[in-house]
Amino acid sequence: MPAGPESDSELNLESAADEESDRRQHRRHAVANLRVKGPITGEVLNTSHLGMAIQTNDSLTIGWSYAFRMRNGSEVIRIPGKIQWCRLVQLLRIGENEFLPVFRMGVHLAGNLWGKPQNYYYP
Repeated sequence: MPAGPESDSELNLESAADEESDRRQHRRHAVANLRVKGPITGEVLNTSHLGMAIQTNDSLTIGWSYAFRMRNGSEVIRIPGKIQWCRLVQLLRIGENEFLPVFRMGVHLAGNLWGKPQNYYYP
């Protein structure tokens, strides 16, 4: 019998094969409690010195450039980035016939994240 969703309230769309097909050029570093704002609001999943992966409920157009902001206390980092990939990974049930999409996307940054203080990116 095929495996179904983990629960009635969510549907996971990402497969294990997606996780294994890693074509990254630079090592990634996990982060916790780092939010990004700009055209969307989301959570930063990991960073490298040239990019980041974010998770959000909105999608952005692949190939387009956007300005992103990250905050540490009163200091704000503004950095432009270009969307390299974007995929729907989950649907969360929020009502009888309503679902909230969860997207993950990769952003190539026009600046170097590691040129900023380390406490922006690690708890």
